[in-house]
Amino acid sequence: MSGTATRRAFVLGVAGLGAGLALDACSSPAPSPYDTASLQTVALGAALENQAVSAYQAFAAALRAGRFGRTDPALDAFVRSATAHHTEHAATWNAILREARKPAVSGIPLTDHGHVLDTIAAATSVGAVVSALEDLENRAAQTHVAAAGSLHDNGPAVLAAATIAPVEAMHAATLGRLWGGRQAVASLLGTDAAASRRELTG
Repeated sequence: MSGTATRRAFVLGVAGLGAGLALDACSSPAPSPYDTASLQTVALGAALENQAVSAYQAFAAALRAGRFGRTDPALDAFVRSATAHHTEHAATWNAILREARKPAVSGIPLTDHGHVLDTIAAATSVGAVVSALEDLENRAAQTHVAAAGSLHDNGPAVLAAATIAPVEAMHAATLGRLWGGRQAVASLLGTDAAASRRELTG
């Protein structure tokens, strides 16, 4: 089997698992009202997912424009799948906010978002963008792990965090292994790189 075919098969497996986990989280029962800190954590999760969607869309636009020359079809497929996963994850977090009678997070109220887009816009190679996306996925995974440990007062939010975190880790591992030149996958599910609620701008 060729390298491209192997990558394509792996990406399709990631796509299927990611969608299944997101659907499980979306089907959670309605949550009870809970405290301000917890609501901010949920809003942070939604903001990080919106940021990932924006970053992948910027990458997809660059690939379509031919900025990096001829691209790997498996990479195109991965970008589409990851974008869909993050869109579903944002919807999961926003459903929890709406059930708590709080506004959904439709934008990207994060202090670092301009820097993320600037990094993608300035990239001169696929590897440079992959590195930036891997960092985003790693941070999202660790943020969701931290959320699963802190949202103990709300079952649906804990379930969302616990089911979304592995998908983000899988994205990071796929990027690093197939397109980032890494020969081994580092541990992604700590919390040292988790985002803080202080990074929300709204």
